[in-house]
Amino acid sequence: MDAIERMEIQNAVQTMDNNQKTIYYEQKKKNPGLMAGASFVVPGLGQIIMGKLLKGLIILFLCWLVLPWLYGIWDAYYMAKNYNADLFMLVYPGKVPVS
Repeated sequence: MDAIERMEIQNAVQTMDNNQKTIYYEQKKKNPGLMAGASFVVPGLGQIIMGKLLKGLIILFLCWLVLPWLYGIWDAYYMAKNYNADLFMLVYPGKVPVS
């Protein structure tokens, strides 16, 4: 999540009540398993879906090496988990995410 997206999220949730924040969070969060699965099927696709085009293309072009492909699967999963944690903290300041 880049600084511009952070600012947009903070501005968007500023006037929302908890129900609206919950709906917003559920719509914006990423599925780590889906990102890892996408990178398993097409190396680098999880990164591309998460908005990291260059990183995804590098993994795609280096996928003939098994290690970058496995790294890509792992990285896509954790990028989505970190995105969700950042999103939760922006939507619900002061609360700790459960998972």
